[in-house]
Amino acid sequence: MLDSAAGPLRLVIVVDRQPDAPGTWFIIDDRHLATRVACVARFGRLLAGQTPGPLPSTLRLSPQQKLRQVRMLCIAEGRRTGVTVRRIAAGLYGAHTLRLSNREWHASSWHRAFYRDLKDASFYLNGGHIALLQGLKQGGDILAA
Repeated sequence: MLDSAAGPLRLVIVVDRQPDAPGTWFIIDDRHLATRVACVARFGRLLAGQTPGPLPSTLRLSPQQKLRQVRMLCIAEGRRTGVTVRRIAAGLYGAHTLRLSNREWHASSWHRAFYRDLKDASFYLNGGHIALLQGLKQGGDILAA
């Protein structure tokens, strides 16, 4: 992308990777451009028979972020199949949550955590997992593709 008096210019650069296997890469030019270019470079190295190298730091999830993504997917799948909120919470946080009274459940930190994850799990319920795989959206805490 180049700056000009008329505004930013978007360029398409076609690179011939190998004489016997020419190819063109189309990369979405957005705020994740550097990450996308790094991923294309990793894929190019893999195609050339080399090790792809480490993931860009923007794609690495912390253990807490991984756990939250798993919880959100479990919540989304549970809601999609009609499992009650308390049953899903029991599966995630332990059966003891089923023994809580309604008042205790609503006052608990599990309730707050569950509904925060449920709110973000709507991303998956609305087809967000496809956008995640395409690298177009952020899911949960971080861009994950």
